[in-house]
Amino acid sequence: MKAILFVSEDFKEEAEILSETAGYEIDAIYKLPKKPNPKYYIQENRVDEISGLKNIDAVIIFDLLKPRYFINLNKVLNGIKILDKLLLLLEIFALHAGSKEAQLQIELAKLKYELPIIKDVYKRHKISEQQGLLGAGVYGVESILRLYYRKISRITKELEQMKNIRELQVQDREKQGFPTLAITGYTNAGKTSIFNALTGLKQKVDSSMFTTTSPKRYRMTFNSKSILLIDTVGFIRGIPPQIIEAFFVTLSEIKYAGMILLVVDISLEDTLLLEMIKSSFNILRELGISGKPILIAANKVDKLKNKEDINNKLDLIYKVSSEIYSPILGVIPTSAKTMYNIENLKIKISEAVAEYYDTKKIN
Repeated sequence: MKAILFVSEDFKEEAEILSETAGYEIDAIYKLPKKPNPKYYIQENRVDEISGLKNIDAVIIFDLLKPRYFINLNKVLNGIKILDKLLLLLEIFALHAGSKEAQLQIELAKLKYELPIIKDVYKRHKISEQQGLLGAGVYGVESILRLYYRKISRITKELEQMKNIRELQVQDREKQGFPTLAITGYTNAGKTSIFNALTGLKQKVDSSMFTTTSPKRYRMTFNSKSILLIDTVGFIRGIPPQIIEAFFVTLSEIKYAGMILLVVDISLEDTLLLEMIKSSFNILRELGISGKPILIAANKVDKLKNKEDINNKLDLIYKVSSEIYSPILGVIPTSAKTMYNIENLKIKISEAVAEYYDTKKIN
């Protein structure tokens, strides 16, 4: 499917990768306006230009759109799918959703996001001008609204039940003194590769984003001590709050873990690397995580040839992370690709988890 992408310069590379991951071939890229157009968000001349094209399947606007923008764009760009940042992410999640839990989370987020759009259409009394879902007339929209409310209520209850079951499972693990470690970090930093390197498994790994949308768990032994490793969904910069809310059941694996392994891509340029680190800690804070021991794996060290550059980046990662969060147990340079320093990482994990749980027992 061919698409036109609107994105700010800072997020251009990320938006391109996400669009391609969702299955879109980018035909053209335009900058987002500094000041949103009150009617369409994007520039009106671009809307006129796109409306005359016949080979475009979607317009992707890499920001969060208000209902009126969807409504007005749908009226003019008849038959062309309109996606903003959140809907694009949900399409990607849907491609990788393996568990019922993930499927429900995706459906709930999409329903909640579409509901205000339908409400807005209903209030404006322009139903007859809308296409597809929004072209059913006043009574049709009333019926759709009731359907949305019922679905949202049902899915919310199901996810709440799953959350309660998850919390009971976590409580049982804690009673048994069973250590857990959640592997988290920015998407595409190599979290699943690190998970595979530590466990010897072969979970799916590729260059696309969000290959992990449901937690992957594996029980293993370090120095005769059992540990449950959990590979979790990756973060993105400026992650929409609706995603965090919808994926709480999945992200709660991080919240309830005994400690966290934060994977960062050390090969990134310094400015971007720092932005990824700060973004990761901000999301952890939003999840209510504080005081939990965090170990950092500086992955993809094989991409750096200069030893001095590696040491400088390690110092930078530790300095910035320690200023934001405590306790940081250390920064370990690794390469999941070449297995560099993986054994050392295992030793550090074993020592850290053992120390943490020994402290819990004393308390």
